[in-house]
Amino acid sequence: MKYFVCVILLLSLNVELSLGDLNDVLIKCCHEGLDWSIDDNRCDRHPGYVANVSMEDQSSCLSIVELCCIKDVLVKRCAKGKENALEGMMCAIRDSEQGSEQYKECCICCQLGLLARSQGLSCRSPNYGAPCDNMFLECCTGQVLADIYNATGTDQSDVDVVNDRDECALFPGQICSHRCVNTPGSFRCECRGGYTLNQDGRTCQESKDDDTDYGNVNDGYSCEENSPCEQRCANTDLGVKCNCYEGYKLRSDGRSCEDVDECAEGSFKCAPTQECVNTLGRYTCHTTKCQTGYVYNPINRRCEESYDCDRGFGFNSVTRQCEDIDECTVYENICVGVYQFCRNFNGSYTCECEEGFQLNRDTRQCEDINECGLGIDTCRVGERCDNTIGSYSCRRFRHCGTGYTLDEATQRCLDHDECLLGTHNCGRGYDCVNVQGSFKCEVKQCAEGSRFNTATGECDRVQCARGLRPDRIGNCIDINECNEYTTVCNKYQQCINTIGSYQCRSLINCGNGYETNENGRCTDIDECSTGVHRCAGEQQCINRQGSYFCQCPRGYRFINNLCEDVDECAYSAAICPLQSKCQNTPGSYVCTCKDGLESDGRGGCNDVDECTTRNICHHKCINNFGSYFCTCNRGYQLSVDQRTCEDIDECNQFAGRGRVCGGRCVNTPGSFTCDCPDGWKKARDGRACEDIDECSDGTAYCPSRDSTCVNTRGGYKCPLVQCPEGFVKTIPGGQQNSVRCKQVGMYKANSKGLISLSYNFLTFPTNIIIPTPLFSMTGAKDSQRDYRWELKIVSARPLAPGIPRATESNFELTQTNNQAVVTLKKRIRGPQDVILQLLMKISSEKFNGIAESKIYLYVTDGPSTFR
Repeated sequence: MKYFVCVILLLSLNVELSLGDLNDVLIKCCHEGLDWSIDDNRCDRHPGYVANVSMEDQSSCLSIVELCCIKDVLVKRCAKGKENALEGMMCAIRDSEQGSEQYKECCICCQLGLLARSQGLSCRSPNYGAPCDNMFLECCTGQVLADIYNATGTDQSDVDVVNDRDECALFPGQICSHRCVNTPGSFRCECRGGYTLNQDGRTCQESKDDDTDYGNVNDGYSCEENSPCEQRCANTDLGVKCNCYEGYKLRSDGRSCEDVDECAEGSFKCAPTQECVNTLGRYTCHTTKCQTGYVYNPINRRCEESYDCDRGFGFNSVTRQCEDIDECTVYENICVGVYQFCRNFNGSYTCECEEGFQLNRDTRQCEDINECGLGIDTCRVGERCDNTIGSYSCRRFRHCGTGYTLDEATQRCLDHDECLLGTHNCGRGYDCVNVQGSFKCEVKQCAEGSRFNTATGECDRVQCARGLRPDRIGNCIDINECNEYTTVCNKYQQCINTIGSYQCRSLINCGNGYETNENGRCTDIDECSTGVHRCAGEQQCINRQGSYFCQCPRGYRFINNLCEDVDECAYSAAICPLQSKCQNTPGSYVCTCKDGLESDGRGGCNDVDECTTRNICHHKCINNFGSYFCTCNRGYQLSVDQRTCEDIDECNQFAGRGRVCGGRCVNTPGSFTCDCPDGWKKARDGRACEDIDECSDGTAYCPSRDSTCVNTRGGYKCPLVQCPEGFVKTIPGGQQNSVRCKQVGMYKANSKGLISLSYNFLTFPTNIIIPTPLFSMTGAKDSQRDYRWELKIVSARPLAPGIPRATESNFELTQTNNQAVVTLKKRIRGPQDVILQLLMKISSEKFNGIAESKIYLYVTDGPSTFR
């Protein structure tokens, strides 16, 4: 069976075989490829050697091995994909696995066939190509493809189980360039006017004799109705966008497509022994056949003049010599086994195993060499050999011992340098000297000019005074300049050594401060230049004949034979100009400008205008001489830093000095606004609140004809005013807020003795000043009449919860013979409506009657500051 499979696979690979070729080397190589695929090995990882095949045929054989292996893997993966789809499993597989794309294609196409069968759709081939069409048909019909053909006697394209499928509706704008027309069991593509159908039956190209100007691609076109595109068309927000099929590219007109020449662009992928041939929309790789007398050169991909070079050699047309072909470079991955590498040699190559591996003749794989088991390791005594992939390692199992440390990398015992690590116990006065595995302590030897310090254990350099030097044990001894320096004195002088110095005694008697020169004459000794003076510190040595003197430099003065700095700033306050300040320096002083000033370069100071510095103040900057200060805009005040400005909350800041607003105060950046409650309006000053007289401006609404509109603070009332029988309403003029009921006809008392009735309306806030008179009633002055007065509360109605009702204790009635005054002596909590009744009873010998005044009090809770 495997024999026929190999034949079929070789035929599918366009390998020409004759009947006598069946036992040829190619069949053996295909056998090897099928065997290699059985154990799920990767087809590109064959060890690189096939038994019973000559070395010169190994390269071709390996290609057949890989191809037959790949073909077998694809068949198996496709069968597995169909099996999983029939079992209802997901079409999932790692992309890294061999044949993953074939598995997904067969699995998904089988799922599509199952879906078509479950929905009663047509089982006609979707024309996606093999193996998808086969899997779709088998899963849709529930039969193996060979059984379908045998049962119907038809080929695959004639199978139509249920009904026609409208490909144009299923794939809008994807099948045809212009218009798609569905036909029973298929479809056809048509082109618009001015275009002709290409040989592929799908794309359209502009007719050569068509001179129609289609204008801009985006002008009035749509893919469904009048697509201007030659191949693919897509509707976008900006209009129609044309695209091309794979293997084509869009021309500059934005509508038509042209073939991509992959061979010319170098984007093709062909084997070294093949050449690229461009076709419409794609390319093919053809095995190059050279004419008689020429052979194909895989290096430069050209047919060159044939010369009888041995196998593995190629003719170099430049040198005219047969040269070795480096198969390892020309054929990439020629050695595909794990841990293998290609080694080229004269006329051929071999696949060898990497160091630490050896070839298994049965599996043709490179296997690890167990150096430890074979005893070919180089581990020393006291070390254990551990095998690793491709190598081995030596692990020490014995302790290194005192004074040594184990190096984990090399497994070697390294000396422990106690001196460098500071783990020795050499005391002071000893040097640590490292030896292998230990150390030793040696007495420290100090160099000449240094002395051992018992406190620190170190050698300290000895500092001797001038004219002295340290000896070998560190003591300072005198330098005999007379012996060591023969020219220290001139020929007219005698050198006399002293402790730490020497003297040149003149053989010629010269006075103090003089010495003999080389001519034997007495000359002045320049103590300043020779350095024998005794001027200390900052003192300056001034030489003079026979002597010298010490003086302090300018800006210094003598104090206790030392030069001390003179603080010029402390001596005089006026030493510097008014705009600067004095700063003392060693030996002098400087005048620096005060803060806010800068030097003018001529000893004076100019003002620095700080206000030119950007953002130095938040709002406004005012410069003054030597300084500046910040101010804020109206409604703002300086913050603590005296630079930034913060808003003044007028509503809270001035609340203690009286109300800022008559109503509600609302703070705003840099200012404030006043709002009035309903029924009030802002006065012209923008702060106080004025009552809106709804009765006067006509905005009040009283539903009853007997109602009288009474303006109140922040609103209005509509009390009913009804006169008793025999009375009519009269409204007095002026500013009085009252209505009177006047008798009709002769002035006499009615059945109740009523001769007069008036309605009076008052409104005031809770915090009205008390006592305050509310209402007065006066009768005619007549000694024959007697007046008696009565005051009572008809009703008191609080308009908010928690407001106590008004009582008679809130009022006081003051009366004389013919007048009574109602006074508010105790404040009434508002909002509240109170109705009072004041009766004036009149009696005389000729006349008796009652005059009644109803007093309506509307008490509001607003502040008295409201106008």
